[in-house]
Amino acid sequence: MRTPFLLSLIGTTLFCTSCANIDCPLDNIVVMTSTFYASETDAPTRLTGSLSIAPAGRDTLLLNQARNIDKFILPLRHQAGTDTLLLRFSNDDGRAAEDTLFVTHDIFAHFENIDCPANIFHRISSVRHTNHAPSLFPATVDHVEIIRPLVDYDDVENLRIFLRSTTSY
Repeated sequence: MRTPFLLSLIGTTLFCTSCANIDCPLDNIVVMTSTFYASETDAPTRLTGSLSIAPAGRDTLLLNQARNIDKFILPLRHQAGTDTLLLRFSNDDGRAAEDTLFVTHDIFAHFENIDCPANIFHRISSVRHTNHAPSLFPATVDHVEIIRPLVDYDDVENLRIFLRSTTSY
């Protein structure tokens, strides 16, 4: 009589432990990482003024007056294949200028496990930019390189933004 009870106890224990291990990623935020480099030396650089970033056509700030930064992380949109980002450089004496990045990317769903929610990954295919005249503001975007096109959970450099600077601002 004890054998059926023991078998049901073992079966229940095995069933409960086999369903308890769902392997969903804990760090599941998808962002693009962009780092700054000096175009004259190809060395990493740090902004001493402030940088604000807004998406074109929207009344939203993605980054608000960040100071003393060497990189920034931003999400890419899920609804469109191109993100237009307005980079506003400014300093304490009131000088400011704006450059624009056009990040074109493919959008695809990514599933880790059937028990986990899907995430949207991106593959950057191209980046274009506009830049202001250095006479308006000393730092301006010189060129941009795609380092790692896949934008996923990994906190790695996706874009390298080279800045041309006439002076330290």
